[in-house]
Amino acid sequence: MKKERAFVKRYSKGKRYLLHFVIISSIFYSLFVLVNPLILQFTIDVVLEGQTPKSPIGMKVLNVFGGLDGLRENTWIMGAGIATMALLSGVFLFVRNYSAGVFAETAIEALRKDLYDHIQKLPFSFHNNVRSGDLIQRASSDIDLINNFLSVQIRELLYSLITTLIAFIILFRINVKLSFVSMLTFPFIFYYAYVFFKKMQVKFRESDEAEASLSAMFQESLDGVRVVKAFNNERLTLEKFEEKNKDYRDKTIEMIRMLGFYWGSSDLIILFQIFLVVMGSVVGARKGMLTVGDTLVFMSYIFLIMWPLRNVGRILSEAGKVSVAIERLEEIFDEPIEDLEAGEDLQIEGDIVFENVSFQYDDGIQPVLRNLSFMIPKKSTVAIMGPTGSGKSSLVQLLTRLYEVTEGVIYIDGVPIQAISKQSLRAQVGIVLQNPFLYSRSIDENIRIAKSHASFQEVQRAADMAAIHDVIESFDQGYHTMVGEKGVTLSGGQKQRVAIARTLLMDQPIVIF
Repeated sequence: MKKERAFVKRYSKGKRYLLHFVIISSIFYSLFVLVNPLILQFTIDVVLEGQTPKSPIGMKVLNVFGGLDGLRENTWIMGAGIATMALLSGVFLFVRNYSAGVFAETAIEALRKDLYDHIQKLPFSFHNNVRSGDLIQRASSDIDLINNFLSVQIRELLYSLITTLIAFIILFRINVKLSFVSMLTFPFIFYYAYVFFKKMQVKFRESDEAEASLSAMFQESLDGVRVVKAFNNERLTLEKFEEKNKDYRDKTIEMIRMLGFYWGSSDLIILFQIFLVVMGSVVGARKGMLTVGDTLVFMSYIFLIMWPLRNVGRILSEAGKVSVAIERLEEIFDEPIEDLEAGEDLQIEGDIVFENVSFQYDDGIQPVLRNLSFMIPKKSTVAIMGPTGSGKSSLVQLLTRLYEVTEGVIYIDGVPIQAISKQSLRAQVGIVLQNPFLYSRSIDENIRIAKSHASFQEVQRAADMAAIHDVIESFDQGYHTMVGEKGVTLSGGQKQRVAIARTLLMDQPIVIF
């Protein structure tokens, strides 16, 4: 649990005063909830039965309101007291819930930002090997679990523990023996909850990973919908989806079955505990060990205590889920990010030299490139041709340091590219990808991604160089025409030319198609 505590501590930094509000308001909320049965006890035993108050506070109440006769003539005071306690408990309930909600949302906002920023800075090799559906699932479902725990479960846990502590302090002052009877099943409930928490953690991880696999499959199907339809592959895709869907269903049902068993069995234990307290209270009242008011307090408190304590099991099961969610997020945070700034900021002119360059992917069996040497002078145009798998794309990835060479050196303007910062290098090497990616925005915005501060004339000039300007002007809304997700409303050639315009807008010394 050390990692989980460190994780929560990291994202509560600067916001812990809200946690203090949650704790303080929880204490007052519990106090005012527990006072009402005491007011009823005072009303029954003192006001109606005429018994002497057992506490100094009860004596002060009698003195303030004109003694027993004064209270009997003004029984509305008791009702007003109960209403006031209810009002105050409502106020502190609002403060508690509001503080917990604000704390959770601000912490989760920082978490989402850090996660997104970290993912953006991870090396290309990481993104090449991970399923995007799994990342999306971690950034959505796992974060939602943490949010729910911070905003709801923590405050409920505090309420359960504080209410139990205060209630038993009061009960022990009334009758020690019956208080011990009231606590009879507590150790078993906590032990039972702990065992359940450990088992639930394993089951939730299985369900969570099955959901991630399902999400990845669903996203992959949406991304490749054209391929699916082109090859009439809907049935096969559905079968694969159903397989993962059933796996997720079965693992989740197993988790629900465990939850159902826990709620049912824990309810049985709690009802047995309530039965013991009710019977003990009745016996105590008949023997004169308890007053009617005392019996009312014991019966009220046992209901106030037992159900929140039963929820401790639910909170612990949620903690198990949160623990898994934090572990899955930490797996991403533990991935080392790229150092984009190390090296010099070189103003590139464009001389490129490959000297005895060899390259092999981490999961490769043999090198993709072996002892490759060539030179490309600046301001020249070079075409590199070869069959599939001959290493053309690998050359591009090495030149932009998406991957590092296994052996040899690449020079730009006589400087080894390892000595040039990745940020500077990539800012001066433009790439038009084989499969261009367009955002679901306007054509103008898609071109400006390369240079957000570019003027409209610069955007038009880049589009004209890419031979797409006239096509764009023919659209009803021109450069403000919205393209569908991934540019699906444009033809393949139009998407390619918009991507070329985007690259040309940057006016870089090296451009790779």
